[in-house]
Amino acid sequence: MTYSYVAGFALQGVYFILLARALGAAEYGIFVGALSLVTVFASVAGLGAGNVLVLETARNHERYRVQLGTALVYLCVTFVPLVGLTLLFAQLLAANVMIALVPLLISELLFTRAYDVGLQSFQSHDQLKGVAHLNVAAAGLRVVLAGVFILLGFHGASSWSWFYAGATIVLALGILLLCISRFGAPKFDRASIADTWRLGTFFALGMSSRILLNDSDKFILAGSGREAEGGQYGAASRLISMAFAPLQAITYSLNTQLFRAGVQGYAAVWSILRRVLPVAAGYVVFAGLALWLLAPVVVLVLGKDYAMVAQMLPVLALILVGQTGTYFVGDALMGLGRQSVRSICQASVGGAVLILNVIFTPTFGWIAAAWIAIGASLLLAALLSTMFALGLRRERRL
Repeated sequence: MTYSYVAGFALQGVYFILLARALGAAEYGIFVGALSLVTVFASVAGLGAGNVLVLETARNHERYRVQLGTALVYLCVTFVPLVGLTLLFAQLLAANVMIALVPLLISELLFTRAYDVGLQSFQSHDQLKGVAHLNVAAAGLRVVLAGVFILLGFHGASSWSWFYAGATIVLALGILLLCISRFGAPKFDRASIADTWRLGTFFALGMSSRILLNDSDKFILAGSGREAEGGQYGAASRLISMAFAPLQAITYSLNTQLFRAGVQGYAAVWSILRRVLPVAAGYVVFAGLALWLLAPVVVLVLGKDYAMVAQMLPVLALILVGQTGTYFVGDALMGLGRQSVRSICQASVGGAVLILNVIFTPTFGWIAAAWIAIGASLLLAALLSTMFALGLRRERRL
């Protein structure tokens, strides 16, 4: 498990370096802007049916095949409407990313979500080694494709989008076939199809709000004519995401435990959280210092196109504090069946972030985007922590 995680992390780093250097800051900014925009809408694809699959299967494995069928139906039903919405928002907020958007509409709105359902299938069966191995394979494929892209002399965000989409489609089809062979073929149940959206919508709302919070600044930067600045900001944000990846892996591995503990109440969930939060806090301090010290080295690795990354990284490292609270406490509320509370908090903050980015980021650039992101992550962490603390206090009074 540890070997797979380290290998996957290393491959993601190699892929990031190859792609950033191959495209250059401006083209990388266009690609990141297009991917960020479509990812906001892709998070709604399937209406959270994959999360419901994890919840239901973690409690009763016999529910898996029905929930898999429901998840696939939801993905197909939501695809066309989301394509239309994504194109509309692209025209309004980031028309210059359209050159890289078309292949990503297919890959992200349908096949990336199908790949996620495959990962959730393994997660729901407590087969986290399978998740780790699949992520290593995905990272390895993207490294190979990035190498082929460079060797064949391709360049530009538009060309890379087609390579990226092709890899995603192959990965999605492969993982679905693997899930069917290991866990069974999907079953289509009318009752499940009719009811899953009631809970799944809150998962989708929460996910889309979280992505809006994290990524709206990138497509706003690219859409406002700051492609090179957006590329450098996207590179710095990618490094922050990589730094947070170990904590994200911990929360991912805890999901099924939190769902089971959630049946017993807040105290049972808190007993899990209090074991891991001190470790998470220590890691955040370590990662923040490492990002600050290594920022100049990053510029040497990525090239002179990314000179501003050295200024961006120490500032953006503050996001790690808010993200830690947001992920751990947010997943705790999810395990308790309080996903609606989590989603409402995320949607409120995510909507505010989009509005603030539209107002300030085109004028003030990455500085505005960074401080909006930092403030939003801290605010959301505080809101979710307050909701959890109130629930725990109320339970202890009973």
